[in-house]
Amino acid sequence: MWKKVDVVFKLKSPLHIGYLPFKGSVISPTRYYVLGRNLWGAVTKRVTEYLCEKNRRKPKANDYKEIGKQVMDNFRFSYFYLYDGQTMYFPRYTNEGLKYGDNKKDITKSEFEHKFIGSVISTAIDNSGTAKDESLHEVEFINNRFKDESGDLKDVKIAGCIWIKENTKLNGKEVIINNQEISIDGFNVIGELILGGESKYGFGHVVLESVNQIKFPAELSPFKWKHPEDIKMNSSEFLVAHLKYDKDLKFTGDIELLTGRGYYDPNSLGEGGSENNDEPGRVISTPEYYFSPGTVIENNKRFKINWDGTLEVI
Repeated sequence: MWKKVDVVFKLKSPLHIGYLPFKGSVISPTRYYVLGRNLWGAVTKRVTEYLCEKNRRKPKANDYKEIGKQVMDNFRFSYFYLYDGQTMYFPRYTNEGLKYGDNKKDITKSEFEHKFIGSVISTAIDNSGTAKDESLHEVEFINNRFKDESGDLKDVKIAGCIWIKENTKLNGKEVIINNQEISIDGFNVIGELILGGESKYGFGHVVLESVNQIKFPAELSPFKWKHPEDIKMNSSEFLVAHLKYDKDLKFTGDIELLTGRGYYDPNSLGEGGSENNDEPGRVISTPEYYFSPGTVIENNKRFKINWDGTLEVI
């Protein structure tokens, strides 16, 4: 059986969640939510480095791969969405266009961007102290602060769900779940995480704010677990994660290629191994087509949630 934990993180720094590599582009846009894959990678990194530090050695690529496989087998991560303390900002394809919010409140894409999104421009400098040709680059990000309706600055948060198999162990260490933390050996594995890219700017630092203290809106309520090996959900009005493309599904929304970076391609684990690399982000997984979050699926379907938070028709 699985146990569900409802989690809220506070952004301590801006957050950049990238798309496919943009070769030749001067702009790196951000997603407006956090993929389950990002949570998997961050938890894998934190657990691996903690366990290797206890053994007084530096982690290697194979350590990340071994722990990553254990996390993949025993954890599931929903997508995490921006949360201002009252509203969770899901993307929603409506008759009035793309909006962000939940059943109680939603705003247009431009209003969302004005409230939460910023950018930074940088350029490479050569030895003479002048800008290198064609080096101008703009990086978009989710701000870690926003102004509320009264003009006061507030912290931006992200909220979602983590499911963990009962009696889970990571490298022989039991995973303890309570209303304060998810821990091994007293070490909170979700206490602080680095999510997404552009860490050279200091982006992606989030800290745990609460466990099981938020009531999620109806968009996340369809998640149910009925079988020890799968977490299943009924079709809801809007997809709350990417759904693997199926030509037989009628939909209103968008389709995109989905991939990710890492030390290795997680999708190849258990299928004869995977290419390793000692530098993070060097290996890019094979892109595949998915329905984007917020898409409306007209067929009445049931889905299972995969290790990376994506959905698959069952």
